[in-house]
Amino acid sequence: MAETIVNLVLSKLADVVVKEVLHLYSVNKQVEKVGRELERIQAFLKDSDRKQVTDERQKNWVKEVRDVAHSIEDVIDTFLMDIPQKSGMRENIKNLLTKTKNLPTVHILVDEINQIQEKMKEIEESRVRYGINNLGEGSTGDIKLPVRPTVLSNVDPDIVGFKADQDRIVKELLDETTHRRSVVSICGTGGLGKTTLAQKVYNCNDVKGQFGVCIWVAISEKFEIIDVSKKILLKIMQQFDPSIKLSDLPNEMEVILTDIHKSLRGKKYLIVIDDVWTIDLWTQIGAAFPDENIGSRVLVTTRFTDVPKGMDPISEPYKLQFLTEELSRELLLKRVFPNHDPNKISFDDLSDILDQFVHKCCGLPLALVILGGLLLKKPRSYAAWSSMFRTMSWHVEGKNCSEIIGTSYEDLPFALKSCFMYFAAFPEDYSIEAPSLLRMWIAEGFIPQEDNRTLKETAESFLEDLVQRSMVQVDSRSLLDGSITTLRIHDLLRDLALQKAEEENFLLVYSKPDDKMSLSRAHRVAIHNPECDQLIMSPNLHTLLFFSNGRMLNCSKQRLLKVVSNEDTHIGENIIELGMFLGLTQLRYLSLRGRVSDKRDQEFFEKVIGRMKFLQTLEVSWLTVMATMSFLRVHGISRH
Repeated sequence: MAETIVNLVLSKLADVVVKEVLHLYSVNKQVEKVGRELERIQAFLKDSDRKQVTDERQKNWVKEVRDVAHSIEDVIDTFLMDIPQKSGMRENIKNLLTKTKNLPTVHILVDEINQIQEKMKEIEESRVRYGINNLGEGSTGDIKLPVRPTVLSNVDPDIVGFKADQDRIVKELLDETTHRRSVVSICGTGGLGKTTLAQKVYNCNDVKGQFGVCIWVAISEKFEIIDVSKKILLKIMQQFDPSIKLSDLPNEMEVILTDIHKSLRGKKYLIVIDDVWTIDLWTQIGAAFPDENIGSRVLVTTRFTDVPKGMDPISEPYKLQFLTEELSRELLLKRVFPNHDPNKISFDDLSDILDQFVHKCCGLPLALVILGGLLLKKPRSYAAWSSMFRTMSWHVEGKNCSEIIGTSYEDLPFALKSCFMYFAAFPEDYSIEAPSLLRMWIAEGFIPQEDNRTLKETAESFLEDLVQRSMVQVDSRSLLDGSITTLRIHDLLRDLALQKAEEENFLLVYSKPDDKMSLSRAHRVAIHNPECDQLIMSPNLHTLLFFSNGRMLNCSKQRLLKVVSNEDTHIGENIIELGMFLGLTQLRYLSLRGRVSDKRDQEFFEKVIGRMKFLQTLEVSWLTVMATMSFLRVHGISRH
């Protein structure tokens, strides 16, 4: 992913105002030399990505390139903080330079550029020393971008073979002979389709009509019991009063459990708890679900049969089976030929290789769906398919799904790899708002400007490409234009995103105290643990995303921040805490939750926003004020 940061830096160096400022400071020649070297290195990086280089020496070289590119970006951003941001302002720039030319920051800039030049020289020498001198030969240097998505399929391929399973679970939920509150479970390995099946059951009209309260709660391997409990209580109460918010709920565990019990008393309910890993969850919250012999149910999905046995020793866990080869073939065909009836497709020349792929997937739906997304992007020829088959390491026992998932990542155009790794920032089973995600991608600089297309249109095509490849899952689409509104990522694919993000030093997730040391070197950080008050982070941090139910970390010293979002974190009881953002003039994307008390605070908020020269997107939610301002220019703020 050094390719991405190199592209960003080259774009920045090509900016008219940046070039003008560097020229007036008489450092343009040094910077241009660095830029030319980056352009030359870029060809090697593109070819490295295309050839999927795995040699450790070459990987180390790519890491060195990424680090120096980050250094260049940081130096330029630091230098430009006080420079006017409108083109055609040569006189203003000159006046500013006259006042500041002798400041220490100018000498620091020159020194840092000289150091970068030395580092670039070392990188060039190491490229030859590592034997990378021929890597870029024959590379066209063209940027490999996703094409416009094909027409969306009307079929739902993820439920192939699930009809009998669905009928069985529905029958058990609606069994009128079982009056006690019982636990119905769907068990099976990761990628088998447990959540997909549970969603089909949950959305069944026959099921919805039998229960007075129906809620769905997704858990994860790592969870805080109080967060889970509050989520359950919130969803129950919102069925009766949609205006209730998380901030309205109590924070004491005993009170929360009591409120859950009171809210469900006398009602026939269905509680779906998705992806339970241990019996500990039920041990702590099970008593909150009243058993009044009126047919209430708890539906659980889990990888482990001992979990539902511990929750309800009487009920027999339902073990989801792998697909037969016949059903596997049907599912794969639906993915590769999404708008055709698989029974009417003629593919005699592909039949043999198709059977080989089906056999290697071992009946695992996730593997088949992702493989289908891979083949969908390949030419429909025996040569192309057999070539892909040969490149995959099928000999690794029990690793076929991992191999397919890994190959699906390597097959991504380099521009899409950054977008995919970004999903590592979100917690497991998190419902992601697609419009916000696209704005983050744009603010990060992942989305290139294409002829005759807006950045938003290109970002949407990127996301649709990931959906077609089955790398992410669509939760909902707009009824107006069919665009994606919410989505999520399967935990196995999220694991891959995490792995790649850490390998590339692209993004780090703080979820436990052991993560603290590494954050001091990270350029992007996602915080999932509320105990973050003492974190020490890099002054060159570019992205800070909060997903913890706690107070927001003071980020006033991270002056190079471009993206800040506190999805599940409050900035405090008073908006005056926005003062921490006064020095963050580089922000492109800002999403906040907080409280506002009076007009003075609102005016202060506008003052803070007015200093953000680069701001593209502002999403704000307070207790007394709701506003969403997207892709706005600061001097023409609009309110919605």
